Amino acid sequence: MLELFANEFTILIFGAILSVISPVKGLFFAVLGLLVFKEVLSGRLYKVLLDNAVPVVVMGAIIFFSAIVFTSQSKSESLLTVCSYFFCILLGYIYGKEKNDDWIRAALLMLRNVAVFACLFSFVLEIVLGQRLVTSGSFSFMQAITITNPSLYRLRSFFGHAIVFGQMIVIALVINYKLETSQMKRLLFSVILIVALLLTKSRSAWIIAVGLTSVYLIFQLKDPEYSKWNRIAILTPILLLLVYMLYRFGLFSVVASRFNELGTDVSYSQRSGAIEFIFHRFLSKPFFWLTGNGYGSSRLSMLETTVEISGFSTVDNGFLAMLYEYGLLGLCSFVILLISAGISSFRSDCDLDLVLFSVSCVCCAELMFYCELGWWVPTVILFVTCGLVLGRASTRRSDSCESDPILISE
Repeated sequence: MLELFANEFTILIFGAILSVISPVKGLFFAVLGLLVFKEVLSGRLYKVLLDNAVPVVVMGAIIFFSAIVFTSQSKSESLLTVCSYFFCILLGYIYGKEKNDDWIRAALLMLRNVAVFACLFSFVLEIVLGQRLVTSGSFSFMQAITITNPSLYRLRSFFGHAIVFGQMIVIALVINYKLETSQMKRLLFSVILIVALLLTKSRSAWIIAVGLTSVYLIFQLKDPEYSKWNRIAILTPILLLLVYMLYRFGLFSVVASRFNELGTDVSYSQRSGAIEFIFHRFLSKPFFWLTGNGYGSSRLSMLETTVEISGFSTVDNGFLAMLYEYGLLGLCSFVILLISAGISSFRSDCDLDLVLFSVSCVCCAELMFYCELGWWVPTVILFVTCGLVLGRASTRRSDSCESDPILISE
């Protein structure tokens, strides 16, 4: 329990979760502000800003155009939101430079534990008791689940949406598999997470989980330490057992029905229509290609049309929303951030960096399916993990320079 109060990353995650389930507005900003203020007092924030002048100038330009000049919301809300993205990156960078492996491992395992608890919470509240947690306006309350066909219900726990919950479960599965040392706990938590993942009925989370597993198996089969046939011999019975369990408990029909309904699914047609509309809207405004149309502009533009659902204001594609609101400057900066984190993690000989980047990749993949930056929990995880990888890489470069011998000519 003491880890919760000693680990800043964990505090930030809990602040983001409380912003979802608590009716108190601005709670996450208060938590983030306190952590930033702590780094200001320590002097570390000033040093990071001075040592990274070019990225800081780009950040300032994005904040200026999207949150002040072209914002579609109040300037205070825009500044708080957009600045929070960059402070999450900066805090991650600072923690990557200052904290050791044990600190990061503890933070990631705590994140896994939160996801496991969310699964158990969801099983009891939503399946057993038939209630769900709802936050509306200034109130949080329990609401009875009134869907006539229970098979249509999607678990959401306390994350507010099934897609976000599914994303958190995939992240937890990555952390659990790579960092959990106890085989019994790894197996038990994996079962809980996989069952909950299936019950979220989140197609995007399923696709990402299968994709990550496939990539991992490909790399493992190329590992010279393992025989290909040994891997096949181990994986075949596991896959057959998984297929049997899915068939035995009727979960095959759940998965199949979610993909079979794509042709008639309102969410699919809404998402594809919104993407087409907002992309053409962006192209029609060449003056804003570089700087974007400002924070919140994609939502206002969506309210001007009806694709399938009246009053639906979300593009449901994070990359396109980012392009529309922050322009090529913002989108390219984000892509450079990801590429830099990826290169740094693959150059590292520490598995912890690959886990951090894998978590970032899960968040990035989900950006293709919904506007993730509107949900603080995955947003914090995405930006802080990228910052952690880059901060750790910076420390390795500094240590390498200090250890290099100094040659003095005679």
